[in-house]
Amino acid sequence: MIDTLLNTKKLNYASHLNGDSLKQKIETIFDQSNLSFVGRFTNQNEFAAYDKWTYISWYVPNFRRKTAYLKGEITQVGKGTHLKLNIRPNPVISIFPILTIIIGIITIIVTAASNENNKNFIFGLIIIAVGILFYLLGIFLNTRLRNNFKKYLDLQKI
Repeated sequence: MIDTLLNTKKLNYASHLNGDSLKQKIETIFDQSNLSFVGRFTNQNEFAAYDKWTYISWYVPNFRRKTAYLKGEITQVGKGTHLKLNIRPNPVISIFPILTIIIGIITIIVTAASNENNKNFIFGLIIIAVGILFYLLGIFLNTRLRNNFKKYLDLQKI
């Protein structure tokens, strides 16, 4: 449930290539500069990739600026090769919708309990709508990175 709230996807794919060939193909893809994502191998069978789009353009130390992140692991299973992917949007895009929806609900409850004017009620609805839009943005960014990555590898979902 937490993965759903934070827009994190854990996917498994099968490849017709063996482990070394799949690793070489992924390295070749990462070396291309004309793609919408960038990546690198972090160790022998694990890699990380991220979308080239940035959430904020200025540099902030220890702050993730890219819109979506992908971590993958290549595993040998019997005669085939499996690829385990973990895809998630920027942490701000994950947490902001939850916070704004909670703030919007609290605003609506306080407005209804105190019989105040409708301006605060409408403000609460607008805050909830912004949270929903950010949640949908996180889904879009995850799907964009996953589809762009999957397009180049000829993978089949397990």
